[in-house]
Amino acid sequence: MKVLVVDDEELDLFICQKLLSLEFQTTGFNSSKDALAWARQNDFDVALIDYYLGPGILAGNLLKELIAMKGPSFKAFVLTNYVDEKQMAELMNSGFTDVITKPLTLEVFRKKAGLLIP
Repeated sequence: MKVLVVDDEELDLFICQKLLSLEFQTTGFNSSKDALAWARQNDFDVALIDYYLGPGILAGNLLKELIAMKGPSFKAFVLTNYVDEKQMAELMNSGFTDVITKPLTLEVFRKKAGLLIP
């Protein structure tokens, strides 16, 4: 499984990539611009996008661009410390599959991505 990770915090991105790379092919970026440039040339199965990617750039903005480019060919999860009910509804309406709260664990990722057998 190929995973695209986008987080503006370099340490969070590093930790997430290291953890996921134990089991998955993982590519990460700390800017939405770089992630979009990579996505034009590459396919992925899952996108993990941090909620806040910098001034004026939220996860939903990047997801809209990825969906416009790739179609609904991937699962998308927003990665965040906290979202309220209103934000959660907006994220689900913009196309996210679910929210994964930080800190990320392999077990939570597998479960959300549908990789755990009950």
